[in-house]
Amino acid sequence: MKPSRFLFALLPLAAAGRGGSFRGPSHIATEIFSFPPTNPIFIENLLVLPDARLLLTSFVHFGPDTNSPLHILNPVTSSVSVVTTLPNSTSQTGIAKLSGANRYAVTAGILGDNFEFLNNTVNVYVVSLGWNASSATVMDTIPVPGVISANGLVAVGNVVLSADSRGGRILRVDTVTRTSSVAFADPLLFGDPANVSGSLGITGVNGLFLKRHGGQRWVYFTNSARGVYGRFKVNSLGHKVGRVEVLMTATSDDPVGFTNSLDDLVVDGDGDGYIAWQDRSLLKVKRYNNGTTAQTVVLGSGGVATGNTGITLRTPTSVALGLDGGHIYVGTGGAVAGNLTGGQVVKVTI
Repeated sequence: MKPSRFLFALLPLAAAGRGGSFRGPSHIATEIFSFPPTNPIFIENLLVLPDARLLLTSFVHFGPDTNSPLHILNPVTSSVSVVTTLPNSTSQTGIAKLSGANRYAVTAGILGDNFEFLNNTVNVYVVSLGWNASSATVMDTIPVPGVISANGLVAVGNVVLSADSRGGRILRVDTVTRTSSVAFADPLLFGDPANVSGSLGITGVNGLFLKRHGGQRWVYFTNSARGVYGRFKVNSLGHKVGRVEVLMTATSDDPVGFTNSLDDLVVDGDGDGYIAWQDRSLLKVKRYNNGTTAQTVVLGSGGVATGNTGITLRTPTSVALGLDGGHIYVGTGGAVAGNLTGGQVVKVTI
């Protein structure tokens, strides 16, 4: 979810709290789709399906009487269509694959002021979408009461964990029992209390990504206000095991988390993180065996990508790994310096 203000100035890359910057190998970037200004869809999140198509959630205000559309993109033909609509919602955020065939979870609700959902309008929608299907079916709608923020989403079996950016909490929703609860809260998930009136102060934990390492399940996260990239371990039921671990923390001289916002993320097979860095960059956080990290801008201001002549990331919000593990997709909101444009999807080799 975008923070309360998402247009920020990019500064030169500086050393991270637990590492430094590095210049990695060249990456090739290609824009494969862009919504036109006449249909300025703000892409909030994306997920790669088993048939290589992409599901796109959209963080836009359709009006309280309109069902929000769930889009699907064919990256080969660069064609996009609406596969279903989510009833009683105007804005969508997280998306995750559930256990079993063709089942996906999407968080959505009715958008109010200050980029918050109206209280008691957040739901987890269970959607069925088969291989190469042109339409999807909403199988269930599970209420998540007492919540005004449901952001990044991951699934552990049929349990989903959602980032409550405003409450500094991880929410847990069991899609089988149709129950919701607070999994846990942690100071590292809260926004910056000293900056509650600023651009990032109200947006704490944002993106979530589930990754297995050595038989363990790790949930990686970003905190927009604090510039934190970290992780925590969960068990097979989606309950936290142990403490929250910080992998990278921005410093006051670092652009990350202060004049720019860490959003959604992925972690590749080498354990390196790729983070959508509003407002115009894709950030790579390389993790070494000794636990230190280093960061570089892959695409954007000061980026090292090639083949990207004319490509400007218009408010990057989300990242997804391609099926081959050799590339990622970056989704954007579609605004640069106040000029209203459509969101885009850019393919970047890694």
